[in-house]
Amino acid sequence: MFRRTIVIALLLALLAPAAAFAQGGAFGPLPPATPEETPTPEPADSNSLTSDFGGRETLFIIGGALLVAFVGIGVFISRDARRALPERHRPDGRRLRDQGPHKHKQQAKARARARGKAQKDARRRNR
Repeated sequence: MFRRTIVIALLLALLAPAAAFAQGGAFGPLPPATPEETPTPEPADSNSLTSDFGGRETLFIIGGALLVAFVGIGVFISRDARRALPERHRPDGRRLRDQGPHKHKQQAKARARARGKAQKDARRRNR
């Protein structure tokens, strides 16, 4: 079985170059290209963009309307986000940051700073 597969693969490999030679000289000179007549360009209106949309004023009006729409969408989204925020997460001016949920983290950070400072002082003394 293995021998038969090798013989078939060898025959296919020998047939492949014969097909390539039938195409002719692949590296020979190219045939000359036939020149085509180029059509003469028609003169275009220099102000075609603004005339298609009705003028420069119309483009400024559209741009202003888009700006107002984007600002309105931003205001709407921020108001809706504030209303959807639960009462316990809403910022109020009565509570200080030290009294909030970060109190334990701040105490741990202060202890770590004190330990680092003590280590630095010990290194200075041992020089």
